[in-house]
Amino acid sequence: MEKSIEKIWNEAFIDEQSLIAPRINNLYNQKSKSIINKIKRTYEFDNRGLLPIAGIVAIGGILLSETIIGLYGTILILCLYYYNTKLLSRFSNLDVKSDNLTYLKNYRKVVKSVSLATKRMFIFVIPFVVLSIFILAFFVKEKSFLSRFIKEGTTFLEIIGIGGLVALIFSIIAMLAFKLSTKLLYGTLFSKLDDLINEIEGLKS
Repeated sequence: MEKSIEKIWNEAFIDEQSLIAPRINNLYNQKSKSIINKIKRTYEFDNRGLLPIAGIVAIGGILLSETIIGLYGTILILCLYYYNTKLLSRFSNLDVKSDNLTYLKNYRKVVKSVSLATKRMFIFVIPFVVLSIFILAFFVKEKSFLSRFIKEGTTFLEIIGIGGLVALIFSIIAMLAFKLSTKLLYGTLFSKLDDLINEIEGLKS
């Protein structure tokens, strides 16, 4: 992606007739490049943070005698890492030959699509994942942390009910954490990107 961005800004990104003067071209060139690179680095840092979490879950599962559950959780986190990587690849598919304003607008659309996909995952996928962990624990029956939810005689329907309740609570907490982290990590950057788009549109109008 870095190569694409460099190509955009250094070879085919700014049309000298599209803004008022060459100096303004250079100014918006640098501002655009700076914001895009910061967003890119933040996304990558955020996604790579899943890798050490996967390791912690695996080790924690072993220490808590939840080996199978821990390995299952680790696999799920690695799947999330792969899923996020595929989402972020959408940025690389943007047309590098488009003009500055068009590229920034398309970039903003991809940002919104990535955020929407992540939000849907927290709403629909996370509860299913948490519930599946309880179902797995029911059949594995490891003597461990989750065993306190699965007493002798606990039925499958009961574990579904317990797991469903925990999944709902976890999903709400995860959504709140997602909104907060998005605001803290990306809020300022997205605001600057929107302001930049509005400024360029104003100069072109």
